[in-house]
Amino acid sequence: MHTTKLDAPLGAYLHLETDSLLDERDREKLRRLYAEHGLLIVRDGELSDERQIDLLSCLGRIEPDECAQPMRMEVTNQHDQTSAPAGKIAFHYDYAYDPAPVPGISLYGSLIEDGATPTRFTSSSTVLSRLPASLVERLRDMRAAHACFLYRLDHPEQRAQEPEELLSRGDLGWGPDHYWTHHPAIFENEYGVETLFLCLLYTDRLLGVPRTVSDGILEEVYGHLYDPEHVYEHAWQPDDLVVFDNITVQHERPEPNEVARTLRRYHLSETDLTADYLRVGREQGLL
Repeated sequence: MHTTKLDAPLGAYLHLETDSLLDERDREKLRRLYAEHGLLIVRDGELSDERQIDLLSCLGRIEPDECAQPMRMEVTNQHDQTSAPAGKIAFHYDYAYDPAPVPGISLYGSLIEDGATPTRFTSSSTVLSRLPASLVERLRDMRAAHACFLYRLDHPEQRAQEPEELLSRGDLGWGPDHYWTHHPAIFENEYGVETLFLCLLYTDRLLGVPRTVSDGILEEVYGHLYDPEHVYEHAWQPDDLVVFDNITVQHERPEPNEVARTLRRYHLSETDLTADYLRVGREQGLL
């Protein structure tokens, strides 16, 4: 097993060199490579669910479904049971608005036609070296509020307000109005990699400063974070497997086209959060 760096601002190709399930030595090596690169791409041909699960399981706990099996989802334009909403999805971390965002995601191109919508990635860890040192030091002492819906669902022209009292996920009455949480603006992932945790789609504001000040800081951060020179656009090919750290790497889907694209998804999580979000999302017509 070895890697070849992408001709891109982040990530590497992972060459498995075997069709067998990984032994403990290779599992440890995969963890090191994942921690180093944050985003790994496998282009070794067709991969079964079992193979995808084996690789991801090296990196942590795969969230189970209601039958205690690894939760298999699809991000697809081929049916209405997709696990992602329609349209463009700006740069984000999945579940940034939850107290325990998922640490890692794997996506496998099970149905990819030529010209399918790409996925873009940017690094929230390496951006720290491009931000002014004084700004980084200021952000170390700050926290940010994150919401799934920055604008009200019933009045999309009005900005959402964080409830004074939030219901915990899954409690009676819990729903989209409660998809809020606070995280440090900078912290370390489980591998000790320091990362920014602010994103265009879900970050509402930095706490402890007026919104005008927060907006100014976020605008400066995003100018560096989303600089096109530091964004990698992944053009999907059939049987691509992309595994990425959801804490140190953000992703976005540009305006999608109608070319067939189905990505088989498994993700890591220490909590069982997805079933709650999918259930409420479908009840509310959000998915």
